[in-house]
Amino acid sequence: MCDLKQFIIALPALGEGHHEYEMKVDGDFFAARGNDDVKEADVTAYVDIDVRHGAYKIGITCQGWIDIPCDRCLDPMRLDVDDDYDVTVRYGEEYDEKDDLIIIPEEDVDFDLSPLIADTILLSIPLRHVHPEGECNPEMKEIMKQHSSEGIEPEEEDI
Repeated sequence: MCDLKQFIIALPALGEGHHEYEMKVDGDFFAARGNDDVKEADVTAYVDIDVRHGAYKIGITCQGWIDIPCDRCLDPMRLDVDDDYDVTVRYGEEYDEKDDLIIIPEEDVDFDLSPLIADTILLSIPLRHVHPEGECNPEMKEIMKQHSSEGIEPEEEDI
């Protein structure tokens, strides 16, 4: 099981300037966050935090791959991940999110990067994700043909 504590940063402990982190994300990371769709993963999250005048500019770049179910045959398929996200974090009276700005209460010392990393990876998944033509599970394709409308042969891209 993944220990999500490794994704928590004590922002006030960071001094002014530039800080870099490299965090590994695997299938256990997604299971710990309650996401059952990603079974396996090998993603490196490169986190860059630039502290200037009480503002924390956080840049996250995620590179690697995830295994997600194919929309057509439900077998796992590998999807390459190469995406990034930038956000600014500031302290304020209460929690608030606006576009690329997150305001956290002043009493919060720790900032959890895991939701930002997970969202960066999950938002890179296309709406329709299927194996390349001819690579879907042949048994599932046969079952789908049996249940399609009589006399109509489904096209490869439809199943």
